[in-house]
Amino acid sequence: MSQEKVRVTVGMSPPILLVDYSHSDTLNGTAVVRVEAPLSMKGHAPIDLVTLINISHSKGSSPTTGALSGLADQLQNALKFIIRQLGDDDRLAIVAFNDQVVKGHTTSLSELSGISCRMALEKKVDGLVAKGETTAYKPSLEYAVKLLDDRADQKRAGFIVLISDGSDSKFKWNDASIAATDPIRSVLHKYPVHAFGLGKPHDATALHYIAKTSYGTYSSVGDRSKIMEALAVTLAGLKTVVAVDVCVNIWSGSLQITRIDTGGYTRRAGGSSNSVVIGALYAGEVKDLIVYFSYRTGWWSRGYHTTLNGVAAGATYRDAPGRQTTSTDTFSTSIPIHVSDSSSPPANPCPPYPVVLQQVVRFKVLDLLTSLVKEFLTLKEEAGGAVHGNKEGDDPVLQAIAASMLQKKWKEFKQSDESWKDAPRRFLNLGGIDRDISAMVDILNHGGLGLGCIYSWMSSYQMQRATTATGLPPVAPASGSFRTPAMEAMVQEAHRQLAEEASAQDAGASMVVCKRAVELLDIINKRFELWHKLDHDLPSSHQHQQQEEGDDGEARDLSAALRGDISRARQHDIYLASDQAIKQWRIFLTSVEKKRGHELDK
Repeated sequence: MSQEKVRVTVGMSPPILLVDYSHSDTLNGTAVVRVEAPLSMKGHAPIDLVTLINISHSKGSSPTTGALSGLADQLQNALKFIIRQLGDDDRLAIVAFNDQVVKGHTTSLSELSGISCRMALEKKVDGLVAKGETTAYKPSLEYAVKLLDDRADQKRAGFIVLISDGSDSKFKWNDASIAATDPIRSVLHKYPVHAFGLGKPHDATALHYIAKTSYGTYSSVGDRSKIMEALAVTLAGLKTVVAVDVCVNIWSGSLQITRIDTGGYTRRAGGSSNSVVIGALYAGEVKDLIVYFSYRTGWWSRGYHTTLNGVAAGATYRDAPGRQTTSTDTFSTSIPIHVSDSSSPPANPCPPYPVVLQQVVRFKVLDLLTSLVKEFLTLKEEAGGAVHGNKEGDDPVLQAIAASMLQKKWKEFKQSDESWKDAPRRFLNLGGIDRDISAMVDILNHGGLGLGCIYSWMSSYQMQRATTATGLPPVAPASGSFRTPAMEAMVQEAHRQLAEEASAQDAGASMVVCKRAVELLDIINKRFELWHKLDHDLPSSHQHQQQEEGDDGEARDLSAALRGDISRARQHDIYLASDQAIKQWRIFLTSVEKKRGHELDK
């Protein structure tokens, strides 16, 4: 059975134009070019994945021992999830870094074809310790690219995952600071980098820049319990790559294409067509590109009609499993034009194409948030704060200002933008975007992850690909979260494993509690045994009576008093032992509850 092909379709808005007969005019319109990947793949396409892990000292490590804890415990479990979920024909490299690559905690691209291979990688993950005080992304990115460039087999798709909870103190990641000739630009253009920022202190601006420039995604993960889920979403996509080097060509024989909104994808204009580079496509993914066009009408007589060649599109790509170059079928459209009998023609009878309207609004919101981020960074520089943020994240005062700015811009947008106002009339529900913006305002107002959630949202809608943004409301799969069926399945598997780990921890905690209870009861029991032995060794009252028949009464009274003192001493000793055991039990239970609360927080 042959591999199902990538499909390209075009929708016009509006599909029919009514024009005035009395004069020539310039008509403007929009179209959507949709690229759809098949839902399934012929076979698994092996990948090479390099995972970069920031191990510099942070809140996730112990400053005295260097041992990873807290946040890092969750990260280690997530890394093991990756190791277990990759296929036998995939390869994985783990690269630890601070301001340079830490060779002692780094592996080469390792095969995963046997249990021993996976166990060796898991052992390497268990051995990760915090090292170094500063962070720099550039050395580790250059190292990862060299690992992938030096492969003997270049048929595998190569990807990079970058995980960090710190800020780059060596390099400013923005277009203004990076020269056009800087080699790091070519480094970032080689392989997609999927970046994950953990907790408040991470540098969201830098990670988003790295991801966007490399055609990757950026996720902001503030909730420790979401680390595995966030990695699962990305991993599911990488495991279901159906096409690489996807390039969409767009042209028209009659219309003038004035602009193409591509989100985070690169447009290359040349000749009679426009090319948009998509790169890799995951099974079940959909990409929508908005094409703006214009047309100059003639001096036509009443009742004249004609048909124009509309927007046409096709794509070239390589199949991920076999790397064979192929192309999609060309999809062409036409636009009927009718000249009215009056100088004031009625409105065009066909409403705007809903998909066009939806994507137009998304791109406009992206522009709004991009403008907000630029203003925020300008304020940050003027306030004297470091461009990269500080160890505690962005200044809460600046975040509050940004929240106010966003709230104002969003209110003005909803009141003035015709596309937004037209959506309800076209039965298009854009309430999810409204809820997301409101959540961003709340996060900024309450000193949350700062720009992290905004950058994550932007990354998702720029690349039209699923990301994780802690703090934003959950989105149903059908309403625009960009999650594919494979991603949903992988997330469910992550949830299942997390539930199993939690159950095992509860069972382990119960065993510890029971063991401690037995230990304390055993201490009391041993006291009873000692006193029982003493009672057994003492002569009985009857023996005393026989032995002391010849004695005087004073001796008998002394013996009875001695036995009474021993009995009271036994009672007091057992009381003290029981009291001490109860105190130790209470202290133990308090420590268990604190530890359990800490685990729940994580």
